[in-house]
Amino acid sequence: MKTVGILAAREYLTRLRSRGFIIGTILGVLGIVGLSFVSVVGNMLSDVFTISLALVAPDAGTRTSLRDSLGSDYKVTVLPYDSRGPQLPQSLREQVVKGKYDAALVAYRDRHHDLAFAFYPAKSSSLENQDSLRQRMLEPVLHADLSGAAAKDAQRAINFRFTTTTLNARYKSAAQAGLAQALVYFLLLLLYIAVIMYGVYVAQGVIEEKSNRIMEIMIAAVRPGQLLAGKILGIGALALTQMCVFALAAGAMLLVVAVNTTNRMPSLGAAAGAQSHQAAAAIATVPPSTIVYLLVFFLLGFFSYSTMFAGVGALASKAEDVQQSNGILIGPVILAYILSIVALQDPDKPFLVWASLVPLLSPMLMFTRVATSSVPFWQIAVAIGGSLLAIWLFTLLAAKLYRVGVLMYGKPLSPKEIWRALRSPS
Repeated sequence: MKTVGILAAREYLTRLRSRGFIIGTILGVLGIVGLSFVSVVGNMLSDVFTISLALVAPDAGTRTSLRDSLGSDYKVTVLPYDSRGPQLPQSLREQVVKGKYDAALVAYRDRHHDLAFAFYPAKSSSLENQDSLRQRMLEPVLHADLSGAAAKDAQRAINFRFTTTTLNARYKSAAQAGLAQALVYFLLLLLYIAVIMYGVYVAQGVIEEKSNRIMEIMIAAVRPGQLLAGKILGIGALALTQMCVFALAAGAMLLVVAVNTTNRMPSLGAAAGAQSHQAAAAIATVPPSTIVYLLVFFLLGFFSYSTMFAGVGALASKAEDVQQSNGILIGPVILAYILSIVALQDPDKPFLVWASLVPLLSPMLMFTRVATSSVPFWQIAVAIGGSLLAIWLFTLLAAKLYRVGVLMYGKPLSPKEIWRALRSPS
């Protein structure tokens, strides 16, 4: 065990000081800082993608009512003249065609003196909004066509009481659920990238030692299995170090954004303040156990795949050989990631429940389920136990490949060579 610790420490410190690790960590932190300001940039770009709508109405009261109803979703320009029918004035038509407005909406009185509308979109994006625009017209039409007791009855009818009592112990509102799932998706993406990146890192480390003939010297002093364990543990510690740096950077930027939002609350307005409160509440709904499970399933996923990559790397003579086998090695990771995206929407589907118990799939899929729903403890225990069993089996196979393959040079990496290495005597 002492020998393995020395090898792991050497692997860890050597790669920790490497230029690639330092540059990658800096770029990762800068990426997290950039992502922290995505919402700010989104707010700046929202006006660019908001549909500009020219509005013509039969009277001043209708213009005011329609402007108030549409103003939250559209950039409305109210034209100061009354409509006389559904026809679009020629001057306004030219302005829409030339791009001054994305669309025009003409409100008019039909032959029954009821309020009617004619919509003139110039862009396909505006055309797609015709159904939502029609829904927006409901309340203004009721106000325009009804009066007295009828108007009050209609207003009471459309403002019917609707209450939501969530039975989900984790989320109290749709906003909290959406924002918390977005955070879980970010963690899932981090897990996906880290498992693949560091798995390949293990294989490349083995190939580097083979190409430099260092391994021939080292196996004279230590067993190949100890080399394998030291390399995997060292790179695993390196992965955790980098993830901790990223977590600290994300936490610091979250604090900066929260303080900045609080200080700017009066200038942001009530709507932005409510959104910030919902974001804070959504983050608060993510329990500490989610971070604990992230760590647990990251280690399970890392050791599951790194043992396979190390074994294949021991048989390879150059990095290109491993790249040719990446499709087979990372296939289960990609499948687990796709299933995890589906599980974000409905984590309790029967096929997802069973798939989350399968080793190689469970590190990401079970993490997604425990982070978004209440999973029975026995399922978590089965997933963890199955992954540990798979790691033990993969370690035995990888050690076999490692013992046989460390001195193999020049042979192309193929399923035939892997099978021959597994069958050969140690």
